[in-house]
Amino acid sequence: MDEKIRKLHLVRHGESVWNVQRRVQGNSIRNELSERGRRQAVLLGRKLRSMEFDSVYCSNVERAVETARIALGEDVTPNYLEELREVSFGSWEGRLINEIKEDDSGKIERWFQKPTSVSIEGAEDLFSFRKRVTSTFEKILRDDDGGDILVISHGGVICVYLTHLLGMDLDDMWSFSLPNASITSIVLDYRPRLRLFGDTSHLDAEVLGFDGMPSVYDT
Repeated sequence: MDEKIRKLHLVRHGESVWNVQRRVQGNSIRNELSERGRRQAVLLGRKLRSMEFDSVYCSNVERAVETARIALGEDVTPNYLEELREVSFGSWEGRLINEIKEDDSGKIERWFQKPTSVSIEGAEDLFSFRKRVTSTFEKILRDDDGGDILVISHGGVICVYLTHLLGMDLDDMWSFSLPNASITSIVLDYRPRLRLFGDTSHLDAEVLGFDGMPSVYDT
């Protein structure tokens, strides 16, 4: 019975060069996978080949596109959507996290504790971001033919969508620790139900890495 229930699989891209350098990524297009990120994508691909999905969607940002290309190979062509890009961090993009801390340590702390209270020059409004994400997923689910769906995107996109599905506040979007190349699965039953979160069982210890998100331990 359960095997017939529709599922939505959300994948975060593999580790990027900027993840390693501890730079703020956001909407930046030119940011390729690290060597470890490429190995993660290979192992992710082995897992995905054991799963069934009828359609694939992917952010059109380089680190997501590269993850999809390595993991899925040439036989699968995703639908690339600009709407699945990460939130734009404006003037923070490309900057080292410790540089931002040196400028204003309290601001980055507030960003991860209560992000809606923080204004970043040139950044995307978080309420608009969540609307963009939820509207995109609603359209994907509405337009798809009813089969299982795979989406390869970003940490912020997946986290903000989960706050929507789980009835959480927008300020809770950073409550999730979501590793690179992880799989999160949602069962689309009478109401969406979180079945699997941040699964990295397909990765070995050598390539697991950290969750790639800024931390108080960044120095």
